[in-house]
Amino acid sequence: MLQQIPEEQRSEAADAIALEAFWRVQDPVYGSAGVISALQAEISGAQRELAETQARVAVYAARARSADAQVLADEERLGDGAGVYLPSNHP
Repeated sequence: MLQQIPEEQRSEAADAIALEAFWRVQDPVYGSAGVISALQAEISGAQRELAETQARVAVYAARARSADAQVLADEERLGDGAGVYLPSNHP
């Protein structure tokens, strides 16, 4: 089989055959295809988790922007703060 492959690619082909044989022993039904399928499922799960995390970050960022906008609006409404009592955290 390796004789039909160009000489410069034989080493890589032999490695591929050895890996396929190894995974076929580990999983006689699916072999390396089973490993590939499991890895693809893991990647899909990680991509879903990343998308969920990015969505949460976007929500938190939007809330922060909204809170900042509210503070600015309150400051504008109150002016320079003259005559406004703001409680102090200091004794």
